[in-house]
Amino acid sequence: MINDLERKGNWIINHIRNNEWIKNSEGYEWFNGYYDNSGNRVEGDHPNGTRMNLTSQVFTTMGGTATDEQIEKIIKSANKYLKDDKVGGYRLNTNYHEVKKDLGRLFGFAFGHKENGAMFSHMAVMYGNALYKRGYVEAGYEVINSIYSHCMNFEKSRIYPGIPEYINEKGRGMYHYLTGSASWLLLTVLTEMFGVKGELGDLVLEPKLIDKQFDNEGKASVIALFAERSIRVQYINRIKLNYGQYKIVSVSINGNKVECSICGNKAVIERKVIESLDINKLHNIVVELA
Repeated sequence: MINDLERKGNWIINHIRNNEWIKNSEGYEWFNGYYDNSGNRVEGDHPNGTRMNLTSQVFTTMGGTATDEQIEKIIKSANKYLKDDKVGGYRLNTNYHEVKKDLGRLFGFAFGHKENGAMFSHMAVMYGNALYKRGYVEAGYEVINSIYSHCMNFEKSRIYPGIPEYINEKGRGMYHYLTGSASWLLLTVLTEMFGVKGELGDLVLEPKLIDKQFDNEGKASVIALFAERSIRVQYINRIKLNYGQYKIVSVSINGNKVECSICGNKAVIERKVIESLDINKLHNIVVELA
């Protein structure tokens, strides 16, 4: 059964790579992810203008279908056709310039609202998450930071600090409490950006922070819950090396050096070490980078 599923999985991956990878008349390349009810391919060149959807790029990147070479081209294409700073980042799709009833309800909305071409936070954050997972840290940071910068500018977003469902054509955040993007944002910042995650029960520390995210003392920290213990993970990057340049050199908990498995930019602390800590206190984990 395992062999059968692997064979089928590899078949569909190769099928998508070879048959749904498109190149438009301007030389940009990305994945087509949709067919309409008439069986027509949706994305690419069209008499009404270029058609591109962010969702098609997110799942092919996140799921491992896109190769590294393809991801680099996806980033260029998304920056060309979907990135719009006036709405805080990456739109869900380009303007189709028609009410396309054979593709779904989204085209019942005016362009720039909800699922029709808005900066739809849920998918934009997932795009950032996918880029981080595949090692495109600078590009992933740009996605998350563009949303953050826009939402924190009250004169543009007109919302309290936080992340809305989408940002409309006026740049205003909409449906502040009706969004799945908040959980994806927390997941991405904690597990990808700060690299605090679990692996077979053990605590993994694998930061993907870039140089500008460290303060003047070269520090960056996050508080999380692991094995029912509250932990503050602080990374110290004294000479502010960028991602890809620094490695983990030591790990300590509450001032005591911890024996753990360190390989480059990844440290693994056994679960039993965390479970030995007082459940009622906040514990400081300091990670030295160099």
